Amino acid sequence: MTASHYLLTRFGKLSLFRQTCVVVLAAIIGADTLTLVFYSIFFADRLLLDLFLTTVITVAVGFPLGYFFLRQQLKLALIAAKLDRAARIDHLTSLANRKTFFEEAEAIVGSEAFKEGAVLFIDADHFKSINDTFGHAIGDAVLQEMGGVIRSSIRESDLAARIGGEEFAVFLVEAGRDKTLEVAERIRQNMRGVRRAVGIEDREITVSIGICVHGPGQTLNDILLRADQNLYVAKNSGRDCIVATTGFGPVFA
Repeated sequence: MTASHYLLTRFGKLSLFRQTCVVVLAAIIGADTLTLVFYSIFFADRLLLDLFLTTVITVAVGFPLGYFFLRQQLKLALIAAKLDRAARIDHLTSLANRKTFFEEAEAIVGSEAFKEGAVLFIDADHFKSINDTFGHAIGDAVLQEMGGVIRSSIRESDLAARIGGEEFAVFLVEAGRDKTLEVAERIRQNMRGVRRAVGIEDREITVSIGICVHGPGQTLNDILLRADQNLYVAKNSGRDCIVATTGFGPVFA
């Protein structure tokens, strides 16, 4: 990190008022320095008075102008941050969105540090009937709770996303077969508490999970395709279950 980048980073962390004070202080130092040089040569008898007047004028003019422009800059920065978040995050669950998931998963698998990991595709069973029976507001509440269950079941280093409708995806970093199955089963079991959280006790809420644990020679597309195939198998095997493979190998769950 360069010195200028470091200073700009520190400056950006200050409050708007303190940023304005720093800018005005810099202006005062510059104005007073010029006054000191000029008046010490030509009008030494008026030096102190003119230094004082220069400082007052700089503060009176510079502070409101500096505050105004820095405030506009801050508003633009906040808008840019919100737009960036909206482009990366699913608004309903606050998980990553589909685009972000695939981009970050690609970066993980393509990293030299990557050794092992797994993809989980998680799909809510019979979700359409939940919307049809209880309405879309309850359906959205179910999706929000599902996102919370997934988030609380994985580590901060893992990647979780809502990739469309009632389907979620998780990329477990540095997770082998046993760890992956442990996390998947925790998610499956914890989903049973969603119905109580949204107030529909008389209705089971379950998920089907398709998994592919990364194997030698597999690309990200290979992992995603196999996890998706396993999810399809889980859906056709009675739902509320986990189907998993390692690499191109046979199903083991």
